[in-house]
Amino acid sequence: MKVITIFNQKGGVGKSTTAINLMAEYFKRGERVLGIDIDPQSHLTKFLDAKTDGKRTVFELLSGESHFDDVAQATRYGDIIPCEGSFATLLPKLTGNPAFIFSLRDVLAKQGESYDLCFIDCPPSVNHVTIAALVATDYVLIPTEAEYFSVDGMFEIARTINQVRSSPYLNPLLKVAGVLFTRYRGNLTLAQDISEAVEKTTQDLFSASVFKTKVPLTCDIPESQVRKRSVADYKARSKASTAYAEIANELTEAIA
Repeated sequence: MKVITIFNQKGGVGKSTTAINLMAEYFKRGERVLGIDIDPQSHLTKFLDAKTDGKRTVFELLSGESHFDDVAQATRYGDIIPCEGSFATLLPKLTGNPAFIFSLRDVLAKQGESYDLCFIDCPPSVNHVTIAALVATDYVLIPTEAEYFSVDGMFEIARTINQVRSSPYLNPLLKVAGVLFTRYRGNLTLAQDISEAVEKTTQDLFSASVFKTKVPLTCDIPESQVRKRSVADYKARSKASTAYAEIANELTEAIA
């Protein structure tokens, strides 16, 4: 199983949207897909209509109160470990254990033969659960928008990632699969200029590249979310649907 964490310390850049549409694309291709929601906003959980009854969430799994098979739920785009809003307030109960940052890694190690791909949807912040995700993951996928602060954001992300992989006890093999532009408006000169700057920064900081395919700014994506469908299911021939299929191809190559 390859584990991909979708991570950016800035909110509103399309992390959950990326997770949803990549899960859907790979599931359509016959891959065994697992999604893990560790964001208290629970966008991935809500989109996939996963149940959160106070017993079947990522909190119970990481605390050891429930087993994986009791928490994992089948959805139309693969299995999910759901999250709910109370996770933010419950997190201190987990982080009081010094070994917590290894908990997600240990859980996934036991599921390695059950899935082909796992996508972890992170909150827009760095905390103990984010570090636990980076410790557990093989690759980081960084969605961002082509805006003025994107380059600065790359430096913040690099600082966090380097803290994890600089320790032989955490995850020295952690790699960056690449940077993905979302809500991209290619007709804007500013977007093109920022893309070039981010490409250079990505290469310098991570020895990785910006994905050639960019997710276009289009109403098809929010409209598909209202209907709780991937953009490919909502409008199969849209530019966004084509983009996510091509992004999946690029990601497959990056993590091969």
